[in-house]
Amino acid sequence: MSGRRLDQYALGLRLAFTGGRDPLVRVLLSAVAIGLGVALLLLTASVPGMEQHRDARIHSQYDMLYGSTSMRASDRTVLIADTSTVFRGQDIRGRAVQPEGVDAPLPPGVAHYPGPGQMVVSPALASLLRANGSGLLRARLHYTPVGTIGEAGLLGPAQLSYIVGSDSLSFADGAVRIDEFGHPFTSKALNPLLVLLILVGFVVMLTPVVVFVGAAARFGGDQRDRRLSALRLSGADRRMTARTAAGESLGGAVVGLVLGLLFFLIGRRLLQNFSVEGLSFYAQDVSPQPVIAALVVVVVPALSIAVTQLAMHRVSLDPLGAVRRSVARKRRLWWRALLPVVGLGVLALALRSPQGIQQTQGMLLTAVGMLLLLAGVSALLPWLVEAATRRVPGGSLSWQLAVRRLQLGSGPAAGAVSGIVVAVAGAIALQTLFLGIQSSFTPSAQLSASVAGPRSGSPAAPAVAAVPAEVTFPGTPSQQLTQYAAEIRSSPEVATAAGVHDFYLTGPGNANGSLLRVADCQTLATFAVLPSCKDGDSFVALGSGYNNTALLDRRGTVVSTQSLGGSMADGPDWRIPAVTATVHQTDPAADPDSMGIGMLFATPGAVPGALLTSGTGAIFVGLDPTGPDVQDQLRTTVALLSPWATVSFPDSSDTNHDFTSVTHALLAGAALTLLLVAGSLLVGQLEQLRERKRSLAALFAVGARRRTLALSVLWQSAVPVAIGLLLAVGGGLALGGALLHLAQLPVGYDWPGVAAMVALAGAAVLLVTLLSLPVLLRTMRPSGLHFE
Repeated sequence: MSGRRLDQYALGLRLAFTGGRDPLVRVLLSAVAIGLGVALLLLTASVPGMEQHRDARIHSQYDMLYGSTSMRASDRTVLIADTSTVFRGQDIRGRAVQPEGVDAPLPPGVAHYPGPGQMVVSPALASLLRANGSGLLRARLHYTPVGTIGEAGLLGPAQLSYIVGSDSLSFADGAVRIDEFGHPFTSKALNPLLVLLILVGFVVMLTPVVVFVGAAARFGGDQRDRRLSALRLSGADRRMTARTAAGESLGGAVVGLVLGLLFFLIGRRLLQNFSVEGLSFYAQDVSPQPVIAALVVVVVPALSIAVTQLAMHRVSLDPLGAVRRSVARKRRLWWRALLPVVGLGVLALALRSPQGIQQTQGMLLTAVGMLLLLAGVSALLPWLVEAATRRVPGGSLSWQLAVRRLQLGSGPAAGAVSGIVVAVAGAIALQTLFLGIQSSFTPSAQLSASVAGPRSGSPAAPAVAAVPAEVTFPGTPSQQLTQYAAEIRSSPEVATAAGVHDFYLTGPGNANGSLLRVADCQTLATFAVLPSCKDGDSFVALGSGYNNTALLDRRGTVVSTQSLGGSMADGPDWRIPAVTATVHQTDPAADPDSMGIGMLFATPGAVPGALLTSGTGAIFVGLDPTGPDVQDQLRTTVALLSPWATVSFPDSSDTNHDFTSVTHALLAGAALTLLLVAGSLLVGQLEQLRERKRSLAALFAVGARRRTLALSVLWQSAVPVAIGLLLAVGGGLALGGALLHLAQLPVGYDWPGVAAMVALAGAAVLLVTLLSLPVLLRTMRPSGLHFE
């Protein structure tokens, strides 16, 4: 680039800051708008780093996963057991620790080990324990707090975590021995559907930002053109004036970059005060990738220059100082309609890509196809607004003022709302894809695990429970399990409680495996229809599915046993006893441990006594659904009996962890994008009012009412938004259907969600109009007629 051209860009840059109040206000408005976009771009560029930091924190917390029951004790070992719990739907990570020497490794974020009965907690858990309504949690975690877990030991500021000291841990309690905390972990490849969901989310979040950054570069075009006409009078040609205008836009872009960095630094500091479904980050973890950040710094000014020079081709500057637009030409439709068609074609190519969505080619094709389709939605909007307002019926004065303004120039109005239109189209597509993928990662709720009552001919049994739960006690003898069941049964929120010991039986040669359940007659009667029962009896219970009972039919066969749940400890070998009868399970599909297959039901007298001295016991609980906080009540009751026990609810859906993390991240990103779109729409509205202040002041001076002018501003925004939302719905549904087809998922739409998106966009326009009313009222003052 020659020095003369640089001087012309520098002249425009100087005019932006020294040309008076109007150009300075224009620079500041465009800088604020561009700064909001840059802040979100930098935040998006931080996502890979945020994920990397979170993975490192997750790996630093790995402990029990690499523990052992065969490692010898030393000064550098520690016993550790899982004591995690849940309170009102919030997961609380818990660990019980017992150092075995002075050199035992410390958990990350912990300065010293807590003593027996003491605990260290995360700041978020400390706040939760102090909160009103956390009485059940305080009773459950009745240990004495003696410290705080630092950032090094937490996934984020919102993580609920505690570490409690102990002096009585054992392998029978489910503890393991470790000699270090944290292990490197090779992450597995994400499911292709999740890769597609992430890719769609990124494109949906970034496209409105790019659209609005381009729109912000055109702020104040009319006033800029009047200033540049003076250059034409002094002998400047069209190219020079275009470069000068680009230099002026460059000033707003440079200031916008600085403001964007400031907004980003403030935003990441505020980010650590919020969490989305338990997902939170520390401020230092939010740092953009250097390469992507450098691209943002280069692309944003280049985009502002390109948009300005493109806009100058549509303007004719009179050397005498007047601004005269070129002969009005109808906007061409063919290339605008071609963009979404080509986008769908590129998505079809991605569908046939042999490398798949996980490879670079498939990802690029999908991203390009989406960008073309969303760009087509944005490009079609000005043409549709122009076509719709060309011949519209008359109406009220406010309606006629708005329509006439759109007829004279629909570009600024359409450009101001193009960001929100693209955002809605992308959000509908993302929502449609999310609905299709959700069924692949969120299994349907299991059948009720209610404890069914006995049929005729069997002993009396508890009534059917509405809310099922299973409590597992590792290393619990039969007598103690019976005591636990009685104490749980006496709790007010519990309707039924049946304690059993479950084992896996393996025949000779590790073949012909089957299941064994040991309990007293009254308890066994809740799981099967028994003709009669006394201690010492055993029964082969047929399931609803595969009946693997061949091993159980061979009386006297020596089998090995392994306790289900807990540490999966091996039990003693024993011989299959004589079977009293063959029975049918009352509801095998509802039993989470039987899995609907055949199993052996035995009373304690039918099995060796050693089998029931240290095995893992389970208590099937039926909760009264009418009680308050029944799940937390049960968890607290169980924790007071044994801190090593675990409580599970078979009716709870088990959602894929990766899917949950991706969903939470996309929700956070979508919320930030909506905030940006609303803020940028407000900035655009204020810029339009500033450009029209003299015409609005003149209308008010000749008798136009404030109400009429306010309604005209509302109509001027509402018409492009209404047309744009219709376009967004069509484009979003088309893109969502194409993505579902790409993922080979059944095509379906969330119509209530689509309606909610449209209503949200309409509410955003109404809110922006209301917020701009004070500025509108100020423009109607007589001082608005002043002109130099």
